[in-house]
Amino acid sequence: MRKSIITVILTTVFIVGIFITPENASAIEQGSWKLNPWFKTEEQWDSNIFYDRDDPKSDWITILTPGIYGEWGFGQADKHKAMASYQCDIGIFGKYKDQQYANSDAFGALALDFNKVSVDLNNRFQFTSDRAGTEFEHRTLRKIDEANAVVGWHYNKMDFDTGYKYYIVDYVSDSLDSLDYYMNEVFLTGYFEMAPKTKFLVEFQYQNFQYWDTGERNANAFAPLIGVKGQIAPKLEGLVKVGYKVKDYNSSERNDYSNFVAHIDLFYDMSERVDMTFGYHREPYESTYTNNNYYAGDHFTYNLTYDLGKNFTGIFDAFYYYNAYPSPGPGEDTKRRDHEWEAKPRLEYKWKEWAVIGGGYTFHQRTSNVGSVKYGQHVVSADVKLMF
Repeated sequence: MRKSIITVILTTVFIVGIFITPENASAIEQGSWKLNPWFKTEEQWDSNIFYDRDDPKSDWITILTPGIYGEWGFGQADKHKAMASYQCDIGIFGKYKDQQYANSDAFGALALDFNKVSVDLNNRFQFTSDRAGTEFEHRTLRKIDEANAVVGWHYNKMDFDTGYKYYIVDYVSDSLDSLDYYMNEVFLTGYFEMAPKTKFLVEFQYQNFQYWDTGERNANAFAPLIGVKGQIAPKLEGLVKVGYKVKDYNSSERNDYSNFVAHIDLFYDMSERVDMTFGYHREPYESTYTNNNYYAGDHFTYNLTYDLGKNFTGIFDAFYYYNAYPSPGPGEDTKRRDHEWEAKPRLEYKWKEWAVIGGGYTFHQRTSNVGSVKYGQHVVSADVKLMF
């Protein structure tokens, strides 16, 4: 079965390569409309599909990902934009068929530019069992919906944003109903020009968390922040926000959060061929672990993209997460402390304007003072992406 899938994929790439020319590849455009359907297939070997410390199980996984992106410009000079995208990741396992999945990700956005006033709306819906960025060792099916609305006012040396965010997580399993929650957030940000390409910012955030079945986990959070946006140094630009957050839970028996927070995203244009991005985010993240309302996460991310020439691109992604839990779990003597990190080198070859071939290796590990949540993982992958 696996050999048949690979044969079909390679045959499709060859046939499409004969009939598609650069003039009609990569996107369908008509006036202000642009439509970009694409398809990606990936073959993966995973050394530890269950994130198990003591008895890791390996498997071959075929991941099929069809997707589509659309864009429409309207208004004078198409200054208003409407965008939408959808993709579905279908995971087919060689041995462990009960692990197969189909994760959906839909996104829509509207950007309106009225010169002195701008309006940005977007909504993302996911139906997923992906474990990335979660505390889960097993694939856990859930629905996630996030909506954002920002209205901006723009003046000569000042800008103001008022925003609203809605976020909801709904687990499919009834046994996880106690983890279902939604969050409402409002914020106000003022930007003040301190240099031609740099702005100083002041922000205030308010968040409200509501759990349907666990009222003691309901919370209110407040955070004043300051920072800069734009060019920070030659070839370095981005957004830096630091502040102090107080997160007050209803239950007096569980710890509240009162500490500093930070959101840093930087882009370094090192040369014509080398780009780097760096991120650091510190937040009290909602926890799914035993009796802890949250964990304080210090999350570092890094990306290096290097144009090697002759249509080859080298990519290196890495992250390091330090997560600290405020309370020991039931039967535990110490508070949980996790160190999670990943290194992911990758090589891509742009065969044609509409076809990219890639391959890579991932090492992923979590160490902890709680032995049951430790694991290590190796993943080797090869993929082909076609853009029609």
